[in-house]
Amino acid sequence: MAPSTQTPFALILAEMVVAITAVILFCLEYPVDFRSRLWENGGELGYNSNPNKRIYYYANHLEPPEVPFIWSQSLAASNLAIAMLGLVVFVARTIMSRLRCLPHHINIIYDMILFSLWAIGLAGQTSSDLSDPKHPSPHPWYLTRGCSVSWDRTRGYCHTAQAGFAISIMAGILYGTRLIREIVLVAYASGQRHQSKGLVLNTDDIESSESFYSDGEWESLEQKTSRNSLVLSPVLAFFPSDSESRW
Repeated sequence: MAPSTQTPFALILAEMVVAITAVILFCLEYPVDFRSRLWENGGELGYNSNPNKRIYYYANHLEPPEVPFIWSQSLAASNLAIAMLGLVVFVARTIMSRLRCLPHHINIIYDMILFSLWAIGLAGQTSSDLSDPKHPSPHPWYLTRGCSVSWDRTRGYCHTAQAGFAISIMAGILYGTRLIREIVLVAYASGQRHQSKGLVLNTDDIESSESFYSDGEWESLEQKTSRNSLVLSPVLAFFPSDSESRW
């Protein structure tokens, strides 16, 4: 069975705070009018394209530009889905960790997936709005200019969007740190196993060496005994009967 350990309580607490906060913030951002109001605010101030001008395309029977991803409902849905997945994974592996049935390689898979998803989410939250050539926006205005320039009625939306971006950064750092930690633990455990195997092999070599030298000493002892008998044999030849009676 693959080795498993309990996750430190501090890491569990940090992941719980990040997972729950992310779900709450992206639930607040999910309504359709959330991003449209931020889009309108930036458009009226000249920071990005203006959604109110899209009516002229319809009036002239023209196809309007595609809604930029930064203001689309797809971004809100994807962010909420990532946050929900993070919360589900947190609950699942917390239970598995308490039961000591959470192998390191499962943790690595979870952290790789969540780290990648949050990185994609951050890329979406900082994406551009280039649909209006006169007012290009490389990044959303509420991240580059702050909420002090926003309207009063959209200031709460602005702060919520900033908080969602901040919690996404924290989630990326958290799962990246967890991923590095799990890889280090797996590498350390692998090194310990190789070291223990090396010690077993060294012990076997020592035992075989000891048996080899013992056999050699025994052979040298037999050789010395045979040599002594050869030296004494001419002397005993003069007294055969006495030697036999004595021995």
